Amino acid sequence: MISAGIILRILFLIFVISGILWKSPPTNVSLTESFCSVGWEHPFGCDRLGRDVFGLFAYGTFSTLLFSLPSRVFTLLFSSLICLFQYSIPFMGRWFFTPISSVFVSVPSLLIALLIVNALGTAPFVLVIAVLLGDWAFSYETLQSKIRETDGSGFVLTSTFFGASRANIFRNHIFPSALPVLKVLFTTGLPGVVMTLALFSYLGVSAGGDWFGPGLGEQISFARDYAYSAPLALVMPILGIVGLVTALNVEK
Repeated sequence: MISAGIILRILFLIFVISGILWKSPPTNVSLTESFCSVGWEHPFGCDRLGRDVFGLFAYGTFSTLLFSLPSRVFTLLFSSLICLFQYSIPFMGRWFFTPISSVFVSVPSLLIALLIVNALGTAPFVLVIAVLLGDWAFSYETLQSKIRETDGSGFVLTSTFFGASRANIFRNHIFPSALPVLKVLFTTGLPGVVMTLALFSYLGVSAGGDWFGPGLGEQISFARDYAYSAPLALVMPILGIVGLVTALNVEK
């Protein structure tokens, strides 16, 4: 039986896709339609710049998801490569990666991401790097715990006894055992990435703004000044963030 959560996720997905198929990217300004009335052509009205609110919601949600997925994948790939390097050369990991990861874990990931954006600029690839450097340490520590657990198993001890290299052991035993952990880290980390990108957008750093229009956070920042004139322009991006976080928060 299909749960209510799955039904809500499907409805949210249909809502976003219908907005993308129906509306054009809200990258142009049309002051003649500023604060236009709710109607068939504009089911949620327009903002102060005459941009369709439904289009803003749909493309803002899509762009946030579009940049969240590769950001999370690159983060987990980076953490996995460091784990491989540390397992192959334990000395380097013990004296280099472990102390560095401890520092990154102790510092709020959002602060690290903001520092990276401030130092490198606001290009889309910079946002991916900022998310990666902000989140890699937690993924690395979680994977290391699983690696240490698997490293003491009978399969690994037997492979070591028969002369298998550490790289071979990692490929055939360590990584397969860590794969379920990677899947969990991917699904549980996506809502956090969505919130990070939304905050960046609120501060004026939007990913793909030239192609998809303003991000959800930027829409909130812009619409708060005229919330009484066009309340839906403020409500819709909030629903977009909440809907994305809820849809990506996979139930166990």
